[in-house]
Amino acid sequence: MSLWKKLTGRKPQDPQRYQDSGAARTLLLGGAGEDAEIVRASRKFVVVADIRRGPGVTILANLELPLPFRDAAFDEIFSLEFIEHVPHPDLPRLLRECRRVLRKGGAWISGCPDMEVLASWFSLQCDCVEAWQADPKCKSCGGKARISPSRWLKSVFGNQEDYGDSRRADTHKNGLWFARLNQLLEEAGFGGVKRIDAEAYYARGKAESKIVVEAAAR
Repeated sequence: MSLWKKLTGRKPQDPQRYQDSGAARTLLLGGAGEDAEIVRASRKFVVVADIRRGPGVTILANLELPLPFRDAAFDEIFSLEFIEHVPHPDLPRLLRECRRVLRKGGAWISGCPDMEVLASWFSLQCDCVEAWQADPKCKSCGGKARISPSRWLKSVFGNQEDYGDSRRADTHKNGLWFARLNQLLEEAGFGGVKRIDAEAYYARGKAESKIVVEAAAR
């Protein structure tokens, strides 16, 4: 199974549903491997920055250092399942760096687990849930569960699988929800922060546990 399918619930060859953003230059954060082609299919020019080497990766990015790009180099920054892997003390600095390399008016689009939703689902876990559907005949939950315990743990803490980096890249180090993202983005120099339809980026069912946010560089 590809990393992209694990993240989005969609195979790389699935029909492309992403709308063309119109951006001339896009920075894709955390898009290691052949799955970056899914984003390239809907964008004019894409630079892929990732902590790991892999097909499609343009540049290895050490997020503890400034992004290796000039000011206003990009029209858009796009990421799915990326910012929750950034340690929470480091995220404000990274967002400021993202603002620096975006032109004024450039778009920030990012998707990640919605901790507010996942917290509300804490008591709605059951082993009967498969493909985001509970068994209506389940004696434990009566078909009311929303998520399996293993999926809940992975959504909160990451898959924690070893891709040759001692699980470093696949562990969640941050928890985010709309109010928190709105505050962090505004403090970093973004405005017009809004939620957008998660089903445009994630498979149905999985989208309910995700938050996708768009903002514009001021």
